Amino acid sequence: MKRLRIHSSAAMDGRLFIQYIALILSSQIKNIMDGAGWFKNHNMQEVIDEMKSLRVVSVEGKRRQIYTTITAFQKEIMELFELNIS
Repeated sequence: MKRLRIHSSAAMDGRLFIQYIALILSSQIKNIMDGAGWFKNHNMQEVIDEMKSLRVVSVEGKRRQIYTTITAFQKEIMELFELNIS
């Protein structure tokens, strides 16, 4: 967590809460990757950076959402974390 540039106690509480949630999510990602043995070939930042490029597009008048093309590595990640975007 970087330097806290806040001027109120409520803002500090909010910042700490967000940091706590991020710690929980980060820990869960690490546990799943460690359980599957992914740390031998990949690191957590690499997985996060790969998933950042995935986008969803909604077109007005259409019910179905359109996803960007999924790479083979993104497909592996989604299978590991049991994600389904269909």
